[in-house]
Amino acid sequence: MKVLFMCTANSCRSQMAEAWARRLFPGDWSVSSAGLVTFPITDRTRAAMAEVGLDMAGQRSKPLDGLDLDDFDLVVTLSRESGQFLPRLAHPERHWRRPVVDPMGLRGGDDELRAAFAEARDRIREIVLEARASLGGS
Repeated sequence: MKVLFMCTANSCRSQMAEAWARRLFPGDWSVSSAGLVTFPITDRTRAAMAEVGLDMAGQRSKPLDGLDLDDFDLVVTLSRESGQFLPRLAHPERHWRRPVVDPMGLRGGDDELRAAFAEARDRIREIVLEARASLGGS
């Protein structure tokens, strides 16, 4: 199985999904992430994943350009923008829209932001588990 997770900037939500999928998907599955645009993965994103024991070392922000979306068994968009601007797939049923609130766009103190990133992280874990179950992963 080949799964792609997308969000707007590939700096938070889709990167979290990639890290979760590397942990939760069967070892012979391929997982990638990409964004409509790219920005570096944020320190808050890395910290939120480290809280649950996931190291994002080696992950980097990647653009959607150059990917053949029809090569993927499933494309999961994690932002409204990425779902809206995703090119049409030959098999539209392979596109799941699962928007998650972007913690990068929130304002507040350290505790509030930490909680927002943790909430996004935990919701994305649920989406990754849903994808695994849907595609027949055990």
